[in-house]
Amino acid sequence: MQTIANVVGGVLVFVLFWLLARFVRNLASRALARRSMRGDAALLATRALYVVVIGVGSFMFVTIALGSGIVGVTGVLLAAAVTSLGLQDLVKNYVSGFYVLMEKNVRVGDLVETGGYRGVVTDVRMRVTYLRGARGDMIVVPNGELFGKTLVVSEAPPDWGSGLEGAQHDPDQGVEVVAR
Repeated sequence: MQTIANVVGGVLVFVLFWLLARFVRNLASRALARRSMRGDAALLATRALYVVVIGVGSFMFVTIALGSGIVGVTGVLLAAAVTSLGLQDLVKNYVSGFYVLMEKNVRVGDLVETGGYRGVVTDVRMRVTYLRGARGDMIVVPNGELFGKTLVVSEAPPDWGSGLEGAQHDPDQGVEVVAR
């Protein structure tokens, strides 16, 4: 009889956490929309909050249903260990991307120099930022680099990254310039 009461209590607690997760997700979504945050960044943030609250609710359900507090603590510690060891760089880049998108220090069209690379920002995503180099090459920079290191941001020249600079200015290269 005690086991059934524990399971019912655990289910009730999980339902409360599920309702809390929905409320927190909606509240965060509205708050991020007011900050004019990019849709993909806001979606990732609200989903992450939802999953965290549901995860805590799941651990609480198991803890109450089994009647043992050690199970919940063990589950939380295990989840933290897996995340910190296995996904450290990935999580770092996503968290950095969230802040890069939120703070809007780096925008599409900016000329960025970091870690020996220089290029115009063509796209800022949650995990990486794409730059176009002076010769038109694509440079993929993890957002952890943009967030954790010194960054020089300036206005890009209008013809930056067309890949034609050398051919237009050096006739000895033997490259035919074709109008696009």
